[in-house]
Amino acid sequence: MELDTLYEERKTPGGFLVKVRLAKMTYVVFTTKGPEVPKGAKNQSIVVPVPRVAFLGDEFDLSHFRLGELSFVNVRQGKLVIPYQHASSGNEVRTIFLNSGSECDILPVIIFHYRESEDFLRAKEEGVELHHLVLDEEFPRQDLVTLKIRFPALNMLIIKRKVAQKLEAPGGVMPGKEELERSLREESSIVDFNKVRATDLLEKGNLNMHSTNPVFLARVHLRKLELEKVKQLLLDFSLRPEEVIFIRTFLGVMIRNEENKEELKAWQVKLKNLDEGFRLVGMILEMKETEFESELDKGFSRDIASMVYALLEKEQGEAESKEQEIVLWEWKLRTKRLFRKSA
Repeated sequence: MELDTLYEERKTPGGFLVKVRLAKMTYVVFTTKGPEVPKGAKNQSIVVPVPRVAFLGDEFDLSHFRLGELSFVNVRQGKLVIPYQHASSGNEVRTIFLNSGSECDILPVIIFHYRESEDFLRAKEEGVELHHLVLDEEFPRQDLVTLKIRFPALNMLIIKRKVAQKLEAPGGVMPGKEELERSLREESSIVDFNKVRATDLLEKGNLNMHSTNPVFLARVHLRKLELEKVKQLLLDFSLRPEEVIFIRTFLGVMIRNEENKEELKAWQVKLKNLDEGFRLVGMILEMKETEFESELDKGFSRDIASMVYALLEKEQGEAESKEQEIVLWEWKLRTKRLFRKSA
């Protein structure tokens, strides 16, 4: 029998039938009324790809799964419950939750575990399809940004070490719907950078909670196309180089405009100027003298010069040494000349 005609079926305690087509690794959930159309399904399709979830890092323990093979996990409140262990929490079983859009109580999943980034990249090069990537919060920021740029469609989940999200409440009783949803929303051990919209938090009045986080604020302002407020972050915060990298990542997504959004087309020039400004900002914050002076020699536009000058003036006032203050002062003068030249 050819693989294309092979199916694996699973009858669930809740009375559903899950039918997995092994050749395509897709599934259909059958209810007593017929095939289920999951919530949010494109074109009302009943066929769903089996989620492929990869854990990256040596401290994860997924030994209870048959890695790379079809497995079935419980579903709670429409969310796949995927258990794992992590060295930071000993033998405690922790979980991640992934939306399924299904009312079924058990669904298929394929779990992968890569101990090193090289193993993950090699698997991708060999054509391994993945939908979700779970990382430790201590995963290097620069590597995280690189992965996000290389694989923009990959849903990345960052696990917090200090918070353990338990599958069951004390006494072995599953929490009620409201408690579970609250824990998923507020106390989750996962930060999902793809699913959480910055503007959603803003509209719910939670901005003050994040007002000390310039990366979050940049995301808020960019979604609203309030570019001047993004520039203002340079003066309101002492940005770190890695924070500049994240802001430029958001700008890169908007500039590429892969979804071809009409509202972004008219903003391309301003977005590119802002990205260029933050590129120069990164050089200043890291005091890359040769690179930045090369940029000064080439010159830049009035808008960028204005942005750079404001930062240089701020950094000069906060210089840690006389030598650094002199360098910043010289850069500020040269930038001011560019500003006047382009006036």
